[in-house]
Amino acid sequence: MSPDRLSLDAFRRWVLGDLVDNRNRGLFAEWLVGMALGVIDETMSRQEWDAYDLQYRNKKIEVKAAGRSQSWNPNHSARTSFGIAQKKMSWSAATDTFTHHDQPQRFADVYVFCMHEPVPADNAKVADPAYWQLWVVATKVLDQELGSQKSLGINRLNQLATPVPWRGIREAVDAGLGEAHDHE
Repeated sequence: MSPDRLSLDAFRRWVLGDLVDNRNRGLFAEWLVGMALGVIDETMSRQEWDAYDLQYRNKKIEVKAAGRSQSWNPNHSARTSFGIAQKKMSWSAATDTFTHHDQPQRFADVYVFCMHEPVPADNAKVADPAYWQLWVVATKVLDQELGSQKSLGINRLNQLATPVPWRGIREAVDAGLGEAHDHE
């Protein structure tokens, strides 16, 4: 390929080619949840560094991802946890403003925890929602049950919520928000 004719698709493959990589798997999990909630379309792009990952019915959704298999040691089952630390500063992509908070806090209304299960993992398994275990927890539950705790392991997560299938995310998020809606 000539340097004069760069391909955006080639760039995307180069950047995101390994979906097992922690960063890429996390981005995929955000997209997976966004698709389940119906809040992503092909005209959108992801907002890096925003205070939360997705917006659904004017509520903020934080997506946390982990995987048992890692790119650097694919046949070893890794111990996993999710970062849930409260923060004293947030940035809004919509307004391009930073806000400092007197007390650390979690900025989303609901968290969706996404665990990719297979060992070893590969791109096809990451791309298949059937290989993900998903939990939805309202932020108020995290705050009440865990306070300022900075990470959350699977055992404790299972005490807070029951895993849901990918097609059940929307209903679980609605329940976490205390809302009931008819879905088409």
